[in-house]
Amino acid sequence: MRQYRIGLMVGNKTIDYPHSIRMGVQNTLEEAGHLLVAIADLVPYHTRFNAEGYFRVAFEIAGRLDLDAVIVPAGVVTGYLSGNDAMTHEFLAAMNPKKTLVLERDIPGYRCITKDNGPGMHECMEHLIETCGFKKIAFISGPEASQGAREREQIYFEEMERHHLPVTPEMFARGLFSGDCEDVIEKVLDENPNIEAIACACDFIAYTAYRMMRGRKIAIGHDVAVTGFDDHPKSANIDPPLSTVHMTGYDLGCMAAREAIRICEGKPQKETVITSRFIARNSCGENMRSGVDYFRELLRKKPFPAETFVDVLMDATMSMAGKQATDDFRRQMEVFFAGIRDAYLRHRDGGEKDVLLFSSQDLSLLFRQDYRNCLSLEGFHSVAINLLEALLEESPKEDASWVIAQISHLHLRIARLSGDAQQEETFAMNKREWDTFHMADDALREDRVQDATYRQILGEFPKLGVRHAELFLLPEPVTFIGAKSFAMSDGVEPIGYLAGNDVTMTTETEAIGFHKLLETVLSHNEEIASCTVGGIMAGDELLGVAVIDGGTLDDNGQLMAFLNMGFALKHLQMISNEREVNRLLQKNNLLLKRQSMQDEMTGLLNRRGFLGRLEHTLTEAQGKNGAVVYLDLDGLKAINDSFGHDVGDDAIRCTAELLRKGTPGNGFLGRLGGDEFVVFIFLHSQEQIDIFGETIQKRMQQFNETEKKAYSLSISYGGRFFLIDEYAVSHIMELMVEADEKLYEMKRLRKGKRRFEEEKDR
Repeated sequence: MRQYRIGLMVGNKTIDYPHSIRMGVQNTLEEAGHLLVAIADLVPYHTRFNAEGYFRVAFEIAGRLDLDAVIVPAGVVTGYLSGNDAMTHEFLAAMNPKKTLVLERDIPGYRCITKDNGPGMHECMEHLIETCGFKKIAFISGPEASQGAREREQIYFEEMERHHLPVTPEMFARGLFSGDCEDVIEKVLDENPNIEAIACACDFIAYTAYRMMRGRKIAIGHDVAVTGFDDHPKSANIDPPLSTVHMTGYDLGCMAAREAIRICEGKPQKETVITSRFIARNSCGENMRSGVDYFRELLRKKPFPAETFVDVLMDATMSMAGKQATDDFRRQMEVFFAGIRDAYLRHRDGGEKDVLLFSSQDLSLLFRQDYRNCLSLEGFHSVAINLLEALLEESPKEDASWVIAQISHLHLRIARLSGDAQQEETFAMNKREWDTFHMADDALREDRVQDATYRQILGEFPKLGVRHAELFLLPEPVTFIGAKSFAMSDGVEPIGYLAGNDVTMTTETEAIGFHKLLETVLSHNEEIASCTVGGIMAGDELLGVAVIDGGTLDDNGQLMAFLNMGFALKHLQMISNEREVNRLLQKNNLLLKRQSMQDEMTGLLNRRGFLGRLEHTLTEAQGKNGAVVYLDLDGLKAINDSFGHDVGDDAIRCTAELLRKGTPGNGFLGRLGGDEFVVFIFLHSQEQIDIFGETIQKRMQQFNETEKKAYSLSISYGGRFFLIDEYAVSHIMELMVEADEKLYEMKRLRKGKRRFEEEKDR
């Protein structure tokens, strides 16, 4: 069977509802043998500012990946966009309509699954009004931007009107689906002192109502009834259990996964609507002892229905778990429950007085595996206490104290387990936050080179529980906040990947297309059942894409990992850019320095360059002998007058080249301007200056004979031999003046000699 790659646009995992959708999709796909590719929106959990920019990145990435189908929970998206459905439609333009399944919205051109809030909400209101007889019912809705909240509140108003019950402005309020609305609930309670029931648009609002009412000593289910919506796993196990409308994100996720598989198989749509239903529990005041009564009935049955007891415990304890995890835990639960029966029989038939039904060791073994969001100690505790209270009522009076002792021990042990679990989770969460904050700490060190930083980042992921991670960078960063469209490259550059605890850096430098990204990831680890793809973003720029295996980071761990990676890579990019700028500045400074000390025509040192080097040389070479030699090209004015300045310049360049070749390797040469040159050489006597000058003359004579230029080169020279001592640097200018005088002395001698020969010839 072919493995399909099915994408899911996921919301911020700190909010329970989108996480439950993901778990439903993930478990269903995993059981069917297909790959979940979660596309993280990465909207920072502390703000919704510029959320559209983050979503635009997520949709653009999803549209470029080679996915067989994509699931888009439109309600999650619009919840971040203040209900802006038009923007959601705009984002969907990046997707292939034939491969896209939209949840919670009916959008033409796309296969959609909608939620029918109506039946469950109608049943809820009818239960409060007709069954319980309440007349004064308040409603706390969700944000006005939420379509689901508007649908639920509309039914509230319809039912209140249908039953001719008044609704004053004080009886309706809006809260947040996160439950962060204490002030709203306080106001409803203050302004409605005779309220009989509060219907809430979601369970999290109801949980907050529980907390606020307990603070006022209001007995839930006795003084005021409370209902919720969603049927969050906790709702059945709080005290008292919450009456609610069953419409879970998990069920929606399971349905969505099944329909996505049908898209991949080319089959028509089968499931189009998920329907809500009301579940009556104790928070409305009725059936306050239904759990105990149910267990009393089970205890009376012959033969003893052990499997039914296990089913009830499983329903209360495990939620949103994959089949493998559920089956493993059920086997543990069956062994555990068999131990409870054995302990009870030892007490009843064997007369053991100190036997424990729920031993500390057995409870620790049962809960030794960390199923994180799938395991509920509270749910197990609630059901187990109901079982013991039913046993207390069914047991002989002489066993009452023993059963009461079992109840006390269970309370104590569960409290310890919950405390340990909470402490461990708090420690684990703090450690994850610390590790994600420091996952790229080395990237902030300026002595780090890029490859070492990439390796360091990937190597930090195992601390977060990640076994596989892969890093891809865009050829150029792309601005995503405030941009209406992306000029994003179709390719990414593979950087490296983590497999287990081993980091491998990619040696190939060629970019790959986005459509080959998943193929590249799977080639490094074929056993991945799910993965999360997220943009690496910093500031307003998208730097690249990272892929991590799924199910390893919960809450905000995944978000923090991606964002910290973005900050680290942005910092690395800034360091790299700074280094490049510094390199260019150094290069330019060196060039400017050379230009300021170099003769433009000949490439020799100019006056400043020659004097600077001469000063340095005399400082370093004390105790040696040297000479400064002035040289002057003869007849430059005549060459310029006869052949033009271009030919004169050529004569200067040729002279410079002959002087360069004739200057010893430990000496150096400069052009002072016009036809004047100067040389420093290490010599042992004044006579060697003449040897040097004659050597230059011979080179020029040879040049004249071989090159056949329009002009002939000849040179006059004069030098000053001296001992290089501590006073030499301070006498540089005097030495050069003396050398210049020697030069002009030679010129005068030559001019006098030529005049004598001319008169002699006459």
